[in-house]
Amino acid sequence: MNYKHAYHAGNFADVAKHILLLQLLAQFSAKAKPYYVLDAYGGRGLYSLASTETQKTKEAERGIIALEKAVEAGVNHLPKAVAQYLDDLAFARNKYDQFVYPGSPWWIAHHSEYHSADAPLRCEAFEAIADEYDALNYQLYQLPIGIHHRDAFEGVPAVVPPKERRGVILLDPPFEQEHKDFSRLVDLLVASYKKFGNGTFVLWYPIKNIDATELFYKKMKRTGIKKQLVCELNLYPNDVAVGLNGTGLFIINPPWQFADAAQEILEFLAPILKPADAPQMSLGEMAVVKWLVGE
Repeated sequence: MNYKHAYHAGNFADVAKHILLLQLLAQFSAKAKPYYVLDAYGGRGLYSLASTETQKTKEAERGIIALEKAVEAGVNHLPKAVAQYLDDLAFARNKYDQFVYPGSPWWIAHHSEYHSADAPLRCEAFEAIADEYDALNYQLYQLPIGIHHRDAFEGVPAVVPPKERRGVILLDPPFEQEHKDFSRLVDLLVASYKKFGNGTFVLWYPIKNIDATELFYKKMKRTGIKKQLVCELNLYPNDVAVGLNGTGLFIINPPWQFADAAQEILEFLAPILKPADAPQMSLGEMAVVKWLVGE
């Protein structure tokens, strides 16, 4: 296992992913009905922005740190999910330490604990790598989230549909071999959707190999699954080799009006998170929200 998220914690991809995740959870909680959320790739749960890994890459400086500096300098309007994200992060820093950056399982569990009184949320996280699972279990054991040492490809089809009959399945894999990983994920999404057709499936993916990304879109179109939404934050054009040009969330069955909220969030983040050395791009090129298959 070569990938370690500690090198990338708090980067622009994390910022966009976690804010959009909070928007999803807020919309699910708006309905006074129980629901289920699974993070199928839990990671360590909590990361330190003062760690050797994050200090080596400095990616957080172009992510969460850039966002906080922009907010401190003054912005005209904060989308509600961005404000919630910053409030929740402040809570985490007060609870743990000033350098903490939470992973997706923490954001989900925190929402369950503090923001879901009218719509009870049952949440779980899988982690297949033993060391990461041990860290996740240790760091989040006091929070209301079930932690399981389990592989996503085996575990997701086994737990859907949940007893609540509504919920979110988050897939956030490391993508070490993009073409192969995308292909396997298409199969996983199709198999899981067959069992949980009204579920909301969310796949995070990196945008660095446009051929792999476009092939994934084509394969998903052919599945016949309805309501496929793409949300992208592109900071560099596709023809510029920088390692990570952008970040995306692919969502099956997003809640009503989520696309509008996602567009507002990404248009807010794009100029703030755009690196100084990035070529000029229009806001429409940077913040992309589009229906891949039928609205």
